[in-house]
Amino acid sequence: MKKLFIVKMSIVAMAATCIIGCSSMNTSTAPAVSPEGMLLKKSTYSTTAYLKAGVDFADYNQIHILPSKVAFKKNWQRSYNRQNRIGSQRLTDEDVVNIKADVAKLFDETFSAELSKSTLFSIVDHAGIQTLLLKPMVIDLDINAPDVNGIGNTKTYVEETGEATLYLEIYDSVSGEILARIIDEEIIGDNSYFGWANKIKNRIDTKRVIRKWAKVLRTNFDKAHTK
Repeated sequence: MKKLFIVKMSIVAMAATCIIGCSSMNTSTAPAVSPEGMLLKKSTYSTTAYLKAGVDFADYNQIHILPSKVAFKKNWQRSYNRQNRIGSQRLTDEDVVNIKADVAKLFDETFSAELSKSTLFSIVDHAGIQTLLLKPMVIDLDINAPDVNGIGNTKTYVEETGEATLYLEIYDSVSGEILARIIDEEIIGDNSYFGWANKIKNRIDTKRVIRKWAKVLRTNFDKAHTK
């Protein structure tokens, strides 16, 4: 559960507002075999990983990453606006579209840059032989204080920036066969204390989580090529 505090400069006391519901995803109950026949390799409350039996990522020396897709948590905009009834604080549909585009752009740039640090495989802009095809999605995105309207003298303080879940599928680019699926839910900017939320901090916290996802993937690909 996440507490959201809104403070106006003319007000001395800090007043608590709504508690936004936690994500309903519980990956610890994942089935042992995916609908495609992949085997469950990891299952915790926040992370699920499936892998096709017999696949060896050392057989692939190139990675092609498709543009990411972003989806907010169900009813996120409605819930946010319900708790922020002042017109200048409400999110419009255009705001939501712009946030999704910004997050997708940030994901694509950060994810590719982190994977590119490996010297054991290369990032390519097309599918081909010995190439893995990555289809990334950011789902259940939940931003506590999106800071899109530049609201005068109002400041928003949050304990964490929000939540996001990586939904990543990995395919053989030639056959189109799915080889792995990774689902990982992360807290964005969990500082264990309340801090001022703004666009810059939101971006930094989100980029840190994206880099973490990419680094874990790069590390495992490197291990596959050096085992």
